[in-house]
Amino acid sequence: TGGHTVGRLVGILTNRDVRFASDPAQKVYELMTRENLITVKENVDQDEAKRLLHKHRIEKLVVVDRNGNCVGLITVKDIEKSQLNPHATKDAQGRLRAAAATSVGDDGFERAERLIDAGVDLLVIDTA
Repeated sequence: TGGHTVGRLVGILTNRDVRFASDPAQKVYELMTRENLITVKENVDQDEAKRLLHKHRIEKLVVVDRNGNCVGLITVKDIEKSQLNPHATKDAQGRLRAAAATSVGDDGFERAERLIDAGVDLLVIDTA
């Protein structure tokens, strides 16, 4: 962690940072971008994220909470997918809805519990 508190954003490691690294023993902390990080709050809208990505010529925006903890990542590809699939079904947090199937019986019940714990939006029970 380079002496930093775990949880607080201290940098970002991207393909640009590691592309020409020649020492496999080099630590992530030494390679990552630590200065001039462009971050956004959790309530950023897509237009603002897109504007910041373009303005700073970057492909990733780190999403932080009010304490500076990393809570997500917005990428150029995320925005492109959103524009290509504007009618994708999403939850209140803007995440794609997920469905899963399981069977009856003990194994199916355990799988159902794990899926529910993971936050699945729709659970299909196959009784055939």
